[in-house]
Amino acid sequence: MGRPDRLRIPHDPDPEGRFHHVGRTPDGRQFLAFVTGAFEYDPVAATQRWDGEKKWLAVVHIFAPDGAHLGTETRLGGFDHEGRLLAGSKAWDELGDLLAEVGLAGCLPGDINVAPFELVRDGVLYGLIYESYGDDGEEHELVMLEPNDVMFHPPWDSGQFST
Repeated sequence: MGRPDRLRIPHDPDPEGRFHHVGRTPDGRQFLAFVTGAFEYDPVAATQRWDGEKKWLAVVHIFAPDGAHLGTETRLGGFDHEGRLLAGSKAWDELGDLLAEVGLAGCLPGDINVAPFELVRDGVLYGLIYESYGDDGEEHELVMLEPNDVMFHPPWDSGQFST
């Protein structure tokens, strides 16, 4: 199939669902927002530094109506040394504030179709990153949502993912 031009991310109506904060603004922009734990990214090794401390982040990705990535806003909630529950709770509070500040509170929930992208901010890798590799004579393709460790699978318009 190759790298997708657009990838469908399905909205989950369950408030505890992985993709609950997914949808469109009244002007047509698309958004994907979540809380996640992340380790520092090592660009030389092109991998996460699992030996460091995990931080908990609120993340909001904004996309144009055509799916092009427009920007990413992030906020630090806390660190594992504070306790995972406390750090995560603080990150959820930050997400609520961030959604309101970027004008996404009360937007229309729904599936989105967005383009892959990749960026590093404050030592963390963010993006919808296409990967392909061979294994036992088979070719495998996926798009990773980082730092959330969600894998989207072809066909790219299916919304199929695994964790």
